[in-house]
Amino acid sequence: MFSARSSFTFLRIFQCFARRCRPSLARNAAAQAQPSNAIQMRAWAVNAFNAPLVLSNVPMPTIQNDNQVIIRVKAASVNPIDVRMSEGYGNEVLSTIKCLSEFVDRRVLPQPIVDTFSRMGQGDQFPLILGRDCSGEVVEKGRAITDLDVGDQVIAVVPPHCQGCHSEYALSFRNAVAPKPASLSHTESAALPYVACTAWAALVTTGRIDPNKAQHLRVLIHGGAGGVGTMAIQMLRCWGVEKVVATCSADKMQLVEELGAKAVDYRAKEAKEQLIAEGPFELILDCASTELAEWSDELLGIWRFCVHVSVNSPLLRDTDRYGLPMGLASAGMKLLSRNLKPVLKGCFALPAFFAPNSDCLHWVTESVERGQLRPVIDKVFSFSDLPKAYEKVGKMHGKGKTVVDFDENKVPSGGIDHIF
Repeated sequence: MFSARSSFTFLRIFQCFARRCRPSLARNAAAQAQPSNAIQMRAWAVNAFNAPLVLSNVPMPTIQNDNQVIIRVKAASVNPIDVRMSEGYGNEVLSTIKCLSEFVDRRVLPQPIVDTFSRMGQGDQFPLILGRDCSGEVVEKGRAITDLDVGDQVIAVVPPHCQGCHSEYALSFRNAVAPKPASLSHTESAALPYVACTAWAALVTTGRIDPNKAQHLRVLIHGGAGGVGTMAIQMLRCWGVEKVVATCSADKMQLVEELGAKAVDYRAKEAKEQLIAEGPFELILDCASTELAEWSDELLGIWRFCVHVSVNSPLLRDTDRYGLPMGLASAGMKLLSRNLKPVLKGCFALPAFFAPNSDCLHWVTESVERGQLRPVIDKVFSFSDLPKAYEKVGKMHGKGKTVVDFDENKVPSGGIDHIF
């Protein structure tokens, strides 16, 4: 077995190697994937971190893998992760993952692993197109995709290590696409995929909730009025949990109550007393890191293997700050320290990360059609106003989602307020 020291040394060597290889590997990948006569499309992109968004003509994506699909984007959402990635958030991990794809041996590794690495190495870093989810129409698909046809209306997510969907066409993958709910417009549908996959990762993958056996659970959500929070509340209500309590600001309490949760103003002096009266909880979901959220470990049930899940992990932030080896070590130490007190009560504090999930996306479509799930949209902008959408999302005070409609004739300049 490798010692901790040898593993650390390997990470340091790989990091140095990856940093040297990134520019040349990116140029090689771009040259292979984007021929000089490539069809052009319009896309909002940044040409450097912390640079303004620019509307550019860029090569249209092409099918490189039998499990890929190209979508004509009709609407897309803007998420906080898009704003942060435009500033360089996660670059250390994501750019290293892209480099790994150059060293995949297709003759040795199993096909699912090859497909995974192929997804991770999609072209040059700049211009960087953001956007993690969309709704649109299939225009081309790989040979392995048999459950979708060209012309199908779909919802989709795009992994963070790939070029995004704030463009006229987007590349996605078989496990990241599902039929669009027929009862919703593309604008409404685009508000669902990313937050659904994130909430699913937190509640099901990390929180170990079984949707079919959740009737006796009590769940607390911090940040219940945001995109992930509003989706998590609805998911839990669909699964019939015993109680959902959500913290939010006073002006958003009505929204949270309408979605089916008990709302608590996190700024109120009596907030802790109110939460104590509602607890204990089997699961706490932290969508907004606050002092109240950290304190709420006290509300977990004792020795019932309860879990406090956070979608705000320090992993990407620490690797950006310290580099890959030291960043991984720092994030690991923080996770260990975070669990020192909870584990004494038989509880755990764990991070959750967005991941494409076919089961989740199909569940979303089915739940919408049954009338159990609805998008929560704060504001809709036109494609030409996309930078204004970033500005709004960057303020982190919205209700639900911010969506961009690619039909310029439907949305006036400045956007439309659109709750539900």
